[in-house]
Amino acid sequence: AVVVDVRVEESSPPIRNMGCLCMLRPASALLLLLPATSLRVGGLPKLFQRTASPVTAREAALVSLLSDAFLAREPPNEAAAVAAVRDLSSACVPFDAARFGDGLWITVYTCGAETPRWQRLAQSRASRLLPSPNVAGQRYSFSDNGGRVLNYAELVGAALHITAGGAFKAVDAAQRCPKDFSVQIDGGTVCVGGLTLALPISGPGYLRVLYTSPAIRILTSLTRSPDRWEDAGLVAVQLPAERVAPDWVAPCK
Repeated sequence: AVVVDVRVEESSPPIRNMGCLCMLRPASALLLLLPATSLRVGGLPKLFQRTASPVTAREAALVSLLSDAFLAREPPNEAAAVAAVRDLSSACVPFDAARFGDGLWITVYTCGAETPRWQRLAQSRASRLLPSPNVAGQRYSFSDNGGRVLNYAELVGAALHITAGGAFKAVDAAQRCPKDFSVQIDGGTVCVGGLTLALPISGPGYLRVLYTSPAIRILTSLTRSPDRWEDAGLVAVQLPAERVAPDWVAPCK
């Protein structure tokens, strides 16, 4: 047998059901008498094995579920998606603008309100004739305590798409999710081939970030968007474009 001396706090409870002899000394040292074979590669007891946190595991499962459904152009398992979104949204993860990600993030799932108009247009029956799914999502560019947001939605691939852009600003100093931002849309465009036309769209909005990581983010709108493109209470789950549309190229700025 090999004796391993591991220091612990006096308040730590005794370790039970580990398949080894454990005893707590008054000097706050825990003596673990481990069989020598347990120190071989692949033979470490569970005490020393690294496992994924429940949040990380749930995130990975949701990313896989939604990316697979998006690429197949089929709805995901609704019960599984809703449960995962609920669990991640209640995790109160740290908010870091650098982790929020630049570039386009594609909306792969929505819930909580009526299907938004831009999503109905992007996922029309005619869109199934296209070689790849229409892309719809957002790009947030941070500077100081706010920045610019660009909403993007394809109707017939990049050949026909619409945009709406504006400014956003943090409304509090919260360092964890949920993190709130005020939004002011100040204009939009419709792009047909190489022709770009202005859209007279403007108005306020309110964004709440429920969850964010380098792999996925969950957002909700607390107010109805300008011109009723989406209703209050809509929850949108977004993945980086390189995850679900690696060949996508921005058609215009």
